[in-house]
Amino acid sequence: MPVFKKSIFFSECDRCHVRFHIGAGGVCERCRKILCDNHLHGSLVRRIQVSFGAPPVCIYCRAQRSPSAPKADAPRT
Repeated sequence: MPVFKKSIFFSECDRCHVRFHIGAGGVCERCRKILCDNHLHGSLVRRIQVSFGAPPVCIYCRAQRSPSAPKADAPRT
């Protein structure tokens, strides 16, 4: 008797349109899109962070919100 079974439920990623098991992806808190694991987390480190309580924010929303570093050549006024 198998204890852990694969889900029979699938969803489709809003970015790449690939079908994935429900447990392998999720919903971004900011843009509210259903995304596969690659588009939601991006890396194993980020997936571990989310499992410990970090908000599930997709790679696109995180890229938009990241502060840019000041340029060294820009004059200060």
